[in-house]
Amino acid sequence: MDIREALGLPDLLAVRTVVCVQPHPDDNEVGAAGTLLELVGRGCEVVYVTVTDGGAGAFGEVTERSVLVALRSQELLEAGAVVGVGRQVALGFPDGGDYTEEQVRDKLVEVFREVRPEIVMTVDPWMPYEAHPDHIKTGLAVARAAMFCDNAVLYPVSDQPLWSVSQVAFYASSHPNTFVDVSVHWQDKARAMLAHKSQFDNAQWPVLWGYLSMSAKTLFDQHRPGAASSGYAEAFKLLATRQLHFYPSAIYE
Repeated sequence: MDIREALGLPDLLAVRTVVCVQPHPDDNEVGAAGTLLELVGRGCEVVYVTVTDGGAGAFGEVTERSVLVALRSQELLEAGAVVGVGRQVALGFPDGGDYTEEQVRDKLVEVFREVRPEIVMTVDPWMPYEAHPDHIKTGLAVARAAMFCDNAVLYPVSDQPLWSVSQVAFYASSHPNTFVDVSVHWQDKARAMLAHKSQFDNAQWPVLWGYLSMSAKTLFDQHRPGAASSGYAEAFKLLATRQLHFYPSAIYE
């Protein structure tokens, strides 16, 4: 049984509002820029929520935290402009800091209730071998905020009314079930990533971009068999929010 179909949930590319929650200022571009560009082109409102200030992501000459935070904040806006992001929300937790998943979750409940997205998007916290605490905390916080933002017992109504998030799309997932052809947006994805100069304007960029391109080509070839030409695809684990609790077959669906 396809629970998403049974619930009448729209396809990923048919949603009209999405909140994309990233641990660091560049993660949404790395994981999903092509898909977000496609959504914006279809009239979808895209809202970015950035959990940390990016102050620990030092590459090259900039190593002072306050300088790096300011720089990455500007890069975040520039990358968002390439993608067509309608709104940016910065939670401001310290990159690599000792904040808790619960603190992030509480903030996200309010954001989800205010924006009222059809779908939320984030990193997959259950990816095998994921060791970065910011990624794990962010992904779990998104999943749990999606589950509980319509729960008036755990989260009494304050300024925003209850809202039910119906779906969550995880990028950087080892068990994807949804694939988006992003071939026409591939070079704009590169432009969006390169707006984060502090992270990608270095000697490692050709290797990183080569890896991402190879992976995206493989995804395209595997999930567009018989296509007339090669292309690029991004992958997601797309789940109904109901599949995030007591649904052991979710990993296979």
